[in-house]
Amino acid sequence: MTRINPPPYSSPRARAVLKGKQQPVEPASTLKQGLVEAQANVLEYPNDGDKNEAAVEAMLVLQREMVADEVAKVFSLKQGFYTGLYLDLAEDEEIDAFLQTSPLYNWKGKRWTGIPNPLSDSPPLTKLELTNRLYTIISTIMEKFGNCGMSRQLKTTHHTKLFHEMADSESAAESSSHYSSPSFVIVAEGSSFEVPPPNQPVNPDGGKCESRLIGFTNITTCIDVTRYAELSDDNSSEENEIHAVYAQQIFVQQPNRRFVRTVSIDEMGVDFFHIDRSGLHRGSMNSYHSRGGARSFIRMVIGLSSLDEEILGLDTSIRWKVDATGRKTRGTLTVKDDETKKTTRYNLTSVQPIFKQYCIGNRGTVCWSVRDRTRKQNMIVKDSWRTNGTTPEYGSLRKARGLEGVAQIVSHEADQAQTKDFVAMMHLPDDPTGGARNLTQSRIVMEQYGRHLGYFESERQLLCALRDAIAAHRGLYMKGDILHRDIARSNILFGKPGALPGNQGILIDLDLAERISKVAGTAAVVGHLQYLSISMLLNVAASGDDDTLAHDYLDDIESSFYVTATLMYEYDGPNKLQDPSPEILNKWLEFQDTTTFQENLEFKKRLMLSERLSDPTQHMPPYWSNATRVLLQKFYKFTREIAQEKVEIRECQNDTWRARLDKLYSKSDVFRNYDTVLGFFDEAISKISKSGNKKVRGPTAGRKRVAEEDPVEDLKEVEKKPRQLRTRRQRT
Repeated sequence: MTRINPPPYSSPRARAVLKGKQQPVEPASTLKQGLVEAQANVLEYPNDGDKNEAAVEAMLVLQREMVADEVAKVFSLKQGFYTGLYLDLAEDEEIDAFLQTSPLYNWKGKRWTGIPNPLSDSPPLTKLELTNRLYTIISTIMEKFGNCGMSRQLKTTHHTKLFHEMADSESAAESSSHYSSPSFVIVAEGSSFEVPPPNQPVNPDGGKCESRLIGFTNITTCIDVTRYAELSDDNSSEENEIHAVYAQQIFVQQPNRRFVRTVSIDEMGVDFFHIDRSGLHRGSMNSYHSRGGARSFIRMVIGLSSLDEEILGLDTSIRWKVDATGRKTRGTLTVKDDETKKTTRYNLTSVQPIFKQYCIGNRGTVCWSVRDRTRKQNMIVKDSWRTNGTTPEYGSLRKARGLEGVAQIVSHEADQAQTKDFVAMMHLPDDPTGGARNLTQSRIVMEQYGRHLGYFESERQLLCALRDAIAAHRGLYMKGDILHRDIARSNILFGKPGALPGNQGILIDLDLAERISKVAGTAAVVGHLQYLSISMLLNVAASGDDDTLAHDYLDDIESSFYVTATLMYEYDGPNKLQDPSPEILNKWLEFQDTTTFQENLEFKKRLMLSERLSDPTQHMPPYWSNATRVLLQKFYKFTREIAQEKVEIRECQNDTWRARLDKLYSKSDVFRNYDTVLGFFDEAISKISKSGNKKVRGPTAGRKRVAEEDPVEDLKEVEKKPRQLRTRRQRT
């Protein structure tokens, strides 16, 4: 892969001008010995790259595409940022003594031995020669200054596959189809590191399995080597994306990581990448050969190989015990409650988190299951990042204390870390984040509940859970003055075993929840795209704020209908997916990113706003009873009417739109709308309960038809004449 210079916004290294010729330098004996060691520390993988070069290139392109949006904007570090980096890790006098006596550095010539100036007439180094010589320099620095023994080892990995962990991978083989091969990695031992999982493919070495496996689970950093002749001034997006891929995998496979730092080195200088939840920060060291540059380079190596896990960007409030095989066996997590000021150390019930996000930015959420020995029950600990000015989740959860059907908070830490503190010394004093948003990490301890809705064991259990989640939404809205704004299947859990009505479904994930008064008058669109209401999708398409409506409780009720419908389309009973999956469901679940919002909108408009009513039950498999089918029909009709009303309000050309909207927000309408929807569920649950084991099932599955083309067949009290929707006009 080629390496290219950063564009102007990324603090590019200035190209040197040829001022004189430099004679080639013969490597000293120490350097020659280092070349042998470098070759011995290469972890070889069967070289199938020649056979599959196109496939490998396609893989790398796909990897870069997956992170491209997250690093589209790069934040430039200040000129000379490296002079203050890791300053306290080594004294100038100690570094100078090494540089003056080591055969690896020419003190008078101010250059690392064996790396000629690429602008001179000296024969240029090959990529392999440069890699070997840098290996000797870096490994010697680690040995001299790191005092790390076998706990930190530099490995040459350009022929090694560091396998990726991919979101939604159904098997180890699928996940490991992606990999990276940086030039070097620093392999680490310690509380936060472990060898890759045993089900991950092994990197063979000479036909034998390498006893010390290497992966993103046990490295401190990735280092790329490139030749100066390969640099290009066109752009640096490809290199940014490559290092973002490295960082993403370190975040994923080291779930207590707060930031990642990587470097790229050529014969002249060093590009430095700092990646945290605020984005990618990049700076350049024009020369690591000058005495000042050599000092900074040595400190950089010391920092990237540090034995102090906090210096590496790891959260040390989470600790593990590692066994003789290099695998984590148990762990602890410490919380200092902001309310009681009490510090509690929990035991992890699993060394791996129960949830994590596969991205760099966003909220970087990681959830852990822990054991509370005092309460004698398991808890959930949620670590996540929030931007300044947003309502913290712990604030909404504190307001929700005692509300049925809402996750209950036990304790919290509001400010565990801030991204600005990671980069402030590398940016100018008047702009400590370099233009990036400052994010704050918080930790919340909550009671633990059941699994998500896809694990339902009976029809009645699922309906009770959906019903209680909608009732919980009403409680948040009416009693807590909070709008959830992110109703999705993943944000509703089953209650604890034996939970009473009201707590059989639990609404979780209040990251995006906001005070009603703060939401009013704004056009913000948040939530899971598959379940966004038509009104919110229209906000995205709107030309200005005058043509938008604020997120409200009806948008969340509409999202609840989409959750209900997709569950009933996907499952043909407990742990049984409908086969084949209906086309409407496949289409629905495709809407996962902002590039599909227009298609998402048109899909839902056809489903909910067409002149002819659709039959929402036609895609349901035989498992579901008539009671549930009637529920879905009624819920569809209700949601359709509300969606139509909000579209007409949006298009209204006179002042009546405000009165119509205020009526929907009136206390009487709010109560009536919630009661109506909850009544649909109560009626169905009652019928299923009375029928006992003699459940009347729906019709056998027949030919599936496109939803918007079918009239209602079984729905009672349908509209005789659906309202005609006017073409959309701008509201003045």
